[in-house]
Amino acid sequence: MSDEWVSSLSPSQKEVLLVRALAELRKSRDRLNQTPNNSSKPPSSRAPWESTHSDTAAEAPASRVSTAVEADATKPDGAAKPTSAPKASSGKSGAKKTGKQVGAKGFGRTQKLAYTDTTPHHPDSCAGCGLALSHDGAVAYTAWDDIDIAEKVAGQAGLLLQVTRHTLYASTCSCGHVTRAAHHVAPDDPFWDKVALGQWRLVGPRLAGAIVFLALRMRLSRARIREFFIELFDLQLSTGVLDETIRETGRAVAPLEDEMVLDIEQAVLLHADETPWKEAGQPFWLWVFVASFTTLFFVCSRGLEILSNVLTAKFTGNLMTDGYQAYRHLGRRLRCWAHLIRKCQGLIDSTDAKVARAGKGMHEVLCTLMEAIYAARAAQGEPEGVLASRHATDIAHLRALCERHRDDGNDKLRALAREFLLDWDVILRQVSEPQLPLTNNAAEQALRHWVIARRISMGTRSEAGTRAFALLASVIETCRKRSASSWTFIA
Repeated sequence: MSDEWVSSLSPSQKEVLLVRALAELRKSRDRLNQTPNNSSKPPSSRAPWESTHSDTAAEAPASRVSTAVEADATKPDGAAKPTSAPKASSGKSGAKKTGKQVGAKGFGRTQKLAYTDTTPHHPDSCAGCGLALSHDGAVAYTAWDDIDIAEKVAGQAGLLLQVTRHTLYASTCSCGHVTRAAHHVAPDDPFWDKVALGQWRLVGPRLAGAIVFLALRMRLSRARIREFFIELFDLQLSTGVLDETIRETGRAVAPLEDEMVLDIEQAVLLHADETPWKEAGQPFWLWVFVASFTTLFFVCSRGLEILSNVLTAKFTGNLMTDGYQAYRHLGRRLRCWAHLIRKCQGLIDSTDAKVARAGKGMHEVLCTLMEAIYAARAAQGEPEGVLASRHATDIAHLRALCERHRDDGNDKLRALAREFLLDWDVILRQVSEPQLPLTNNAAEQALRHWVIARRISMGTRSEAGTRAFALLASVIETCRKRSASSWTFIA
């Protein structure tokens, strides 16, 4: 659109062009005005010199919520929904695979540690005839050392490492058959390809628990964990050993998943949310389900399958979520008001005066209802339905605003008006039942730690690593909810 082209237009054509340019300018200005307080932009998108007042909408008086609305640091609006295609490793054709290359020279363990304890392993019976075997005359045929953190002694401060030598013996039976003791190995599991569990391993259970704690709860990289053990314990552990330990620990805690699912199904109140996650560059979603004493994570596609698997017909409690449509088929839902207030704030900040007025009207009604809900909670014992009748005028005003703008030309105003109308009874449940929560803060806060971990690690790199991550995150967060030590529990 050069100056010459604009000059060649007729007055009516210039008027049409001006209207279009003004609409585009409004959209651009609205996009520039988006902040974590009025949109789904994460708090980390804020410039260092900008204000960093609260981005979390805890259940506080509405006067505070209106100026400090919870920011969803977990998923941007309009994010593409990944398909439920099989998880496959990404990578360009012919690209070099990660990790050790075929034919590359290997590295053995060079650090030799003096063992502080010994554990013999003898065969109990002859593998040929079944007679009991005596330990007398048994011959050692192989051994391995494991390193672990010693159990704490009363009055002792700090941690000590111990090295135990496990020796396997072979015994000769009177029938002439030689039977060798074998270390225990768990059966193969199709869900854990290339992740074996057995006694023959370098890292003991308490040391494994510490590695998992440093990697997941402290968000340390493998290199930092190696540095930690070298500096503090003069112990050399390779990156491969650390990674293998985390996956093996994930497999070890896998049986707990069914117990946690059972807790989720029996919850009276459940918070759910999801955030993007990547596995080997493929887009997936990290889901979280938070009950009173249990937190459960899954990594999968953003579809109905996970909800059908976790929230079966056995779940009869209240479910607090955001406005994602995958939840809408579930009964006894609750909607997070912090998300709605943030969307109203986005309309208030619009450069379009009509849109700003509509957003302000919706915002004022929500804040008025929130103050009434908090007052009802403080008063206690107020009959059910009194609050709704007392504020019938405010509710009718909100409904009229939504009906008036359900077909508005502004995309965001139209979307919010239709969202209110589509979920009207669900959104206003707290007005009739003020004891119910108003925000999904429990799920947001449960995800926040792992969102930071995602930014550091860029996700996981294999299906086994993803599964181990979700299981261990579930155990760690559940232990924290129950005021238990995740380190000792995992060990």
